[in-house]
Amino acid sequence: MGAKESGDMYNEEDLKVLEVVGAQTAIALGNALLYKETKDFSIKLEKEVERATRDLKKANAQLKKLDAAKSEFISIASHQLRTPLTVIKGYISMMLEGNFGKLTDSECESLEKVFESNERLIQLVENLLNISRIESGRLQFNFEEVDFSKMVASVVEELSGYVKKKNLRLEYKQPIKPLPLVKLDEEKIRQVVMNLVDNAIKYTKQGGITVRVEQSRENITFCVSDTGMGISEADLANLFKKFSRGSGTSLVHTEGTGLGLYVARIMIESHQGRIWAESAGEGKGSKFCFALPVK
Repeated sequence: MGAKESGDMYNEEDLKVLEVVGAQTAIALGNALLYKETKDFSIKLEKEVERATRDLKKANAQLKKLDAAKSEFISIASHQLRTPLTVIKGYISMMLEGNFGKLTDSECESLEKVFESNERLIQLVENLLNISRIESGRLQFNFEEVDFSKMVASVVEELSGYVKKKNLRLEYKQPIKPLPLVKLDEEKIRQVVMNLVDNAIKYTKQGGITVRVEQSRENITFCVSDTGMGISEADLANLFKKFSRGSGTSLVHTEGTGLGLYVARIMIESHQGRIWAESAGEGKGSKFCFALPVK
């Protein structure tokens, strides 16, 4: 430290003062070092965050490209599949109607199984096409005034043969008063109705299915209820998500993909409507409904 300015010797009081000053200086230096370390760490952390953000942006851009390529592939593949499947359906129908000669009961039974499998493939292809259109923003609607009750009746009539084969009851309770014409995309809403009624038949082993159409002041409501396997409370919340199926459904109907209800939800919401499901629990049947605005 050098000599004192006065030239005197350091005494005990001076040493006590220096001890205090030394301790305070040590604290100040320690704080300064910690501040520097913190500042350096913040700069390093900021650089790491910037680098990680750049990497995430690159990865996200790559994922978007892959997702777009996936959607495009599904769309192309589905288009290519739909034509031959439709041709197969046409020829099987002609064979069953006897256009190529009379068939035995055994031959008819085999062809009916082929027809049903072909129908499942057509439905899957249609769902994949709709999903690719939804994800790419290319889903288009053709709105026109439709007799909703008549459309539902045609779906019930089309599925009546399938119900008879399963020895089930299918009842359509039409509205008491004639419904007003509703502006909607008939093809897409008919697909939703077909899917909901078809599901009710698939997951019902005994009893029956009841279809209802009602009108409130602002909405037309469609409901299909069944006496089938029912739905647990945990499954109800996830039913309308993509690739989601209720627990145990694969044991009853192995061919399901979990796409039909997701597509149905998108179609109904695109019409400014809402769709929902109700069930008292497993083994107690279920009810699927959607409501569309009249105006």
